[in-house]
Amino acid sequence: MPLDQIWKQQLSLVSYGNEFLAGHLNLSDWIEHTIFNQHGLIFRDLQSQQLLAQHFQIWLEGLKQQGVNKLSLHLSSLLNDEKNPNPNVELLPFAHFIVSHQAKQKTAWICGLELPQWDTHEQEFTPPHDQQNMLTQTTFWRYGLNDKFSKKINADLNNPNWNDINQFMQTELFQHQYAAQFFEPPQYEWTFYGYDIDHIDISKQHLAIIPSDYPADLAHQLLHRSLALVDYLQEKQRHPYDDNGEIIHPEEQINLRNFAQKTDDLLAKLIVKTANHYQTAQIIVEEEIIDRTMETLAPSDPAAQQHKVGASSVIKLILITVVICICAYYFGL
Repeated sequence: MPLDQIWKQQLSLVSYGNEFLAGHLNLSDWIEHTIFNQHGLIFRDLQSQQLLAQHFQIWLEGLKQQGVNKLSLHLSSLLNDEKNPNPNVELLPFAHFIVSHQAKQKTAWICGLELPQWDTHEQEFTPPHDQQNMLTQTTFWRYGLNDKFSKKINADLNNPNWNDINQFMQTELFQHQYAAQFFEPPQYEWTFYGYDIDHIDISKQHLAIIPSDYPADLAHQLLHRSLALVDYLQEKQRHPYDDNGEIIHPEEQINLRNFAQKTDDLLAKLIVKTANHYQTAQIIVEEEIIDRTMETLAPSDPAAQQHKVGASSVIKLILITVVICICAYYFGL
């Protein structure tokens, strides 16, 4: 199942939000980020359904006043064993959820939908077009996490090895047999914005999906390439034909579908790594370490060695002769 596009807002909210909480960025520097256009983000408490903040600016300012010093992003699978405490709210099966960190307290912010009690329609009710809200409304529900989640949450905060991540993605995705005919996107070496943009005409008003004050080239490249591969695989599943125009074997279609799911899963994990560690998302060129402890001296040439010994003996003989002559002259011999 493809990832819901809310991950883009979650990624920007966590990365830019952390810069705000750390005092590195003012809200005014990114409050008009294009990634949030046509998206209404509101924040409520899951137990009481009380409205906490009607906009992410109010949410971030409130978190900072309460002593929150960090945001992080995690896979929703961490909460699989948790039971929804409020039957009036449907928690949506999105891939990620946000965690706010305050001293020893960790709080989850989970995407969900408030259920109308009087709506008895079997299908979701849709008002007339002119009465619809054109904003994509997403509600984040506050849910306190107990200590049993600390280890799993902190594991996502351990510094990753981006060289290993890059190699793993290469081996598991881009060098896979089902990606053999996949062509790299032409913009994969450019900054990833998360929305349509003319890369030839970019102004300072266009902000990347993550803060651009850090050398995060690898994260941008992997996001470009992974999303392009996802699109390629989706098109391949819609039109499962080989080069000869014949439909591929049903077993191959199943394998293709499984690989597409694997691609979605690894993309979801890449998004987590990017959100929590965008500051270091680049390839580190490791210096070659030369071990000289096993080196041996080259064997010397016997002839050259004999020549050196002979020359040394001649010099010594000359010096001794000179000394004897001087002594003989001195003593009148």
